[in-house]
Amino acid sequence: MKISKLLTNYGKLSDANLNQKAIDIKNSLTNNPNFNVALLSLANFTTVQEDFEAALALVTSRDRVKIALKNQSRLLLVQAMYQLALEVNAQANGDRAKLLSSGFDLANAGESNPLIIPPTDFKISEGLNNGELKFSCKKVLAAVSYLFEYTDETPAEETKWTALSASTKELTIRGLRSGTRIYGRIKAIGTKGQEASSEILSRIVQ
Repeated sequence: MKISKLLTNYGKLSDANLNQKAIDIKNSLTNNPNFNVALLSLANFTTVQEDFEAALALVTSRDRVKIALKNQSRLLLVQAMYQLALEVNAQANGDRAKLLSSGFDLANAGESNPLIIPPTDFKISEGLNNGELKFSCKKVLAAVSYLFEYTDETPAEETKWTALSASTKELTIRGLRSGTRIYGRIKAIGTKGQEASSEILSRIVQ
């Protein structure tokens, strides 16, 4: 019988997906009763994840110094995920339920990756207050999270999008400047980091 183990290499995920996966793992392992022995790497992992998230937020342009710092933080996060996955594997000892509770993905589990389709019925509507826009779409089957991306620039190949992640299919974005045209899209994210993007829409902030 094949022993279940965790996927240990997340280096192929995009920056946003890597950060979200790290957050999911951090939240899943914190106070997890399946791992009552202290995970030596969890505290370090939490620090590295937060450092990467902060570095990612600073990359608002093609500033090569900020990009280099972000890439360095990304490498440290991938390495920390690898180390933490090894510890979780050792403690779970092949227990599939325990492994799944960790937030990591199973490796070679014999399960096909569900197809992720682009979100449909995407809408941008006014929020309850000035400076708010609500993004929403129909639920995407097999999606485990959604990435809500927006920008105040006319979208182009090199556009830097601001991204917010959520487990639900709608999100209200706050703190926008009234009178600004905002362009947005929603990405559906699968269990293995696969993604599919909606069309791009725009709306003037009230």
